[in-house]
Amino acid sequence: MPPYIFKVFGFDHILSMIIILIIFILLLKFNKIIGIPDNSKRFLVALSFFMISLDLSEDLVRVFTGFYSIKKDLPLQLCSIGVYIAAYNLIYRNQTIFDLIFYWGFVGASNAIITPDGDLFELRVFFYYSQGYHAALIFAVLWLMIKYNMRMQYKSTFKVVIITNVIVGLISLVNYVMDSNYMFLRQIPNSVSPFLMGEWPVYIIMVQVISIILVVLFISIQNIQSSRAHAGVDDMDCYFYIDRFSFLYLPSNFS
Repeated sequence: MPPYIFKVFGFDHILSMIIILIIFILLLKFNKIIGIPDNSKRFLVALSFFMISLDLSEDLVRVFTGFYSIKKDLPLQLCSIGVYIAAYNLIYRNQTIFDLIFYWGFVGASNAIITPDGDLFELRVFFYYSQGYHAALIFAVLWLMIKYNMRMQYKSTFKVVIITNVIVGLISLVNYVMDSNYMFLRQIPNSVSPFLMGEWPVYIIMVQVISIILVVLFISIQNIQSSRAHAGVDDMDCYFYIDRFSFLYLPSNFS
C-alpha cells in the first residue's frame, strides 16, 4: 500500500471540514427536528461512548496495520486527554472540566482541524480519525455552551493555565523517559499553523500566550453578547450567534 501523502487544504482536508460543518449545523441548530431533544441523556451517553470509541478504535486499526507505537499513540496529547474528560463532562457537567476543554478545544482542537500535522497520518483513515475526535471535542464544548449555558469566565483563565502547565510538566517527564514527543514538547510539529512561532522552547511559550489571548477575547465577546441579550438588543444587522449556535457569524434573520 503506497504511503498516504496529506495535503493541507487538499481534497481530504476540505471534505472533512465540510462534513464537520454540516454535522455541527444539523446537531446544534436542528437537533429537535431530527429527533434529539436538548436534554437527551441517551444522546449524551451515546456521544460520550462515540468519542471514546473513536480514540480506542484508531489504536486498534494502528495495531492491526502495524503502525502503532507506544511513543506516539498513547492518549497523552492534550486533545486526546480532552476527548476523555469531555466525554465525562457531557454527562456530569463539571465547571472546571468545562473550562479545561473550552481552553483546549477552541484553540488546540480547532487548530488541529484547520492545520493538521501531516506527519501523523500514515494512512488516510488516520487523518479522518484525527479530524473526527478533534471535532467531537469542539462539539462537546459547543453543546454544553448552547444547551446547558455553561460558560468560561475570566477568573477561570489562570486556573486552567496552571492545570495545563502541570499536565505539560508531567508529559515532559514521560517524553524524557520514553524519548517521545507527546504534546509536541520536544519538537515542533510539521504544521502550517500561524500559532507556531520560533524554535524550541519558544513555540511552546508562544502557543500558550496566543491561546490565552484568544480565550480572553472570546470570553469578552461572549460577555458582550450576553449583556446585549439581557438588554433586549435584537435589531443588529449581524451578530455573534453564541447563545444559540456557536460563534459562527450569521445574519440576524437566520432563525
